[in-house]
Amino acid sequence: MSELVQDSVPQLAPGCRLNAPGQPEDLLLIPEGALRLKGPARSIVELCNGARTVREVIERLQRNHPPENAARIETEAIAFLTRLRDKRVIECS
Repeated sequence: MSELVQDSVPQLAPGCRLNAPGQPEDLLLIPEGALRLKGPARSIVELCNGARTVREVIERLQRNHPPENAARIETEAIAFLTRLRDKRVIECS
């Protein structure tokens, strides 16, 4: 599928949710099972609440890291969200 448009608004698809914070492992629970979340993946999914655009999610992530990583953060966040969308874990409006 195509890459996400930065003005689209991602949110978890029906039946998908994050496990409770503070568990030994971060999981994204989906109807077929669970996906392990590593690194900043949980933070990215938490920002996909149906109120922020992809651009706003990326901007939030970039604020927490050195400016020289901005392009890498954007590329990796879009790739991650695209994979989740392709697996029908998030929906974009």
